[in-house]
Amino acid sequence: MDKSISKDNNEGTIGEVLSAPLTAESLEKTQISKYHTKGGHGFAAEDANNLADRFRGKNAEVVGKSNELNGPDRIVNGTPVQSKHFRTPTETVAAAFDPKTGNFRYAGQVLEVPKDQYETCVHLMRDRIAQGKVPGITNPADAERLVKSGTVTYKQARNIARAGNVDSLLYDAKTQAVISTATFGLSFVINFAWNLWNGKNMKEAVKASLETGLGIGANSFITGVVASQLLRTRVAAIGVVSARNGVKAASSTRIGRQAVHRVAAGSLGKPVYGAAATNHVSKLLRTNAVTSAVTVAVITAPDFYRAAFDNSISWKQFSKNLSVNAAGVVSGVGGWMAGTGIGATIGTAIMPGVGTTIGGIVGGIVGGLAVGTGGHFATKAAIDMVVDDDSKCLAGAIEKEVQLLAFEYLLTEDEIEYIVSEIKNTVEQKWLRRMYKATNKSDNEDAPSEFVRAAFEPQFEAVTQKRHNVTLPAPEEIEKEVLRLVEKIDTNDNHDGLNQAAS
Repeated sequence: MDKSISKDNNEGTIGEVLSAPLTAESLEKTQISKYHTKGGHGFAAEDANNLADRFRGKNAEVVGKSNELNGPDRIVNGTPVQSKHFRTPTETVAAAFDPKTGNFRYAGQVLEVPKDQYETCVHLMRDRIAQGKVPGITNPADAERLVKSGTVTYKQARNIARAGNVDSLLYDAKTQAVISTATFGLSFVINFAWNLWNGKNMKEAVKASLETGLGIGANSFITGVVASQLLRTRVAAIGVVSARNGVKAASSTRIGRQAVHRVAAGSLGKPVYGAAATNHVSKLLRTNAVTSAVTVAVITAPDFYRAAFDNSISWKQFSKNLSVNAAGVVSGVGGWMAGTGIGATIGTAIMPGVGTTIGGIVGGIVGGLAVGTGGHFATKAAIDMVVDDDSKCLAGAIEKEVQLLAFEYLLTEDEIEYIVSEIKNTVEQKWLRRMYKATNKSDNEDAPSEFVRAAFEPQFEAVTQKRHNVTLPAPEEIEKEVLRLVEKIDTNDNHDGLNQAAS
């Protein structure tokens, strides 16, 4: 019956240790680290347009991160796309032409412009074509084919690049809806297997895994939105600088340099070396630090409410849960990054290219799970030796009162087994919190026992009501049985006397 009010849900732990690194990994695949820079709204527009195309079922990918001269920013269904987002349509179109020659700079690419500038940009492109400034295109009508409308306006692009406004929050919500769905799916699969291995049948495993997965998905969604908003600030940029110094120091040794290269390769799905690897791992560390802090805050927020306002757990319990949560999340991040590097190395050796990506993903998941859950339970075991859970303080009252009720109702062994199984199903975290809230601040020292009796005595009464009715025998039958016993006793006494005389 000793169930903990602490954060001791194995299923939830499995999902929580992966939430932070999964969110960080997905955020680093966007260009959010550039949003705070001059012209950052252009990168924000690329990401927003790319997300919108993917929602429409298109095969869209941002490829401009390589900074290739005059290379495309995005590839959409095989078509190279160059994104330009300036204050006015004239500036937007002019940015696509070489200032020296006046010719279109992006041969074979489609020019993507702000949604609110599209019609004017098409008109301006017609004029450029008529002037012979677009090599290979002579018909001004082709301007509509050459210019593509983005999904966001110039103002929306600027807002998306900034924190604390409706446009950036809506964009983050859309992005995190995708990420949290993936987190839910991964959590469901892992927890489904966990439940089956622990003896639950198919129906029970599906139900438990759905409930846990939905909770983890919701936490992941909130974590992603909050972390995304924080990463738009200059404080996040300072974090990159600090992380880069640490990564550079690690790269000064051969082993450290190899580790940085492997983590970068596992994260990006391709071999990366030198400054590029250092920059990516620095950003990844910064983002993981932010998502870890936000994840711990999100999963501990309910406990803070319970301790501060609901009074259903103690502050001692809150501190313990916070420590265990933080240890699990931080360990999960460390395990993810280590696993990503190791997995990418193994995958590259087996199948260069695709193997790097697959190995990095699988290695990250395995490493995050193994190290994260290990850190969670090791920390809890260590703290348990010093600080008892609230449930330990309540367990004595539960056991004492249940034993007293069993004695009062003269329960049989089978009835006791049934009652105990029912009580075990009832005494879970929410029930224990209600008991703590109802009895913690009471001046009545018998309050815990009274709470337990009020909760379970109806079950004892229900069990005894199922017993068969007892009908006493008729007085004549009792009299006959008494006479038989008396005769038997007299006969035994006579036999004993004869035996003694003979001896």
